[in-house]
Amino acid sequence: MFNPAEYRRMYARFLGPLSSEVTFMINNGTSFDDYAEPVFARVTNWQESDLVPGGTIELGDLKLIIPVPDILDTQPPFPRLELKDRIRIGGRAYSVIHWDEKTRSVGDYVIAVQVTVRG
Repeated sequence: MFNPAEYRRMYARFLGPLSSEVTFMINNGTSFDDYAEPVFARVTNWQESDLVPGGTIELGDLKLIIPVPDILDTQPPFPRLELKDRIRIGGRAYSVIHWDEKTRSVGDYVIAVQVTVRG
């Protein structure tokens, strides 16, 4: 039987050692505010083979996989990021291109969020 907690633990176990600390930055209309505490995300490059002609992802964009418990543990609860928001990785701010809660979910249970950023 499907157990979402088991899948979340697997993501934490396998991605944890490979993760980097990232900070969400919410656009307040004139600048950006850091949102709550940093979370951990697996940060990789999109590969050329992942690209779709005419798609929104470009070579050089970064792919972040953020396990859901990291997002849920932030206080206050974390909102869905939009195109106007940013994510800071290693001291550098990247623009959010795509926020995807469906790719790494099973049924109604989101296991991790996949985010594409550009900077």
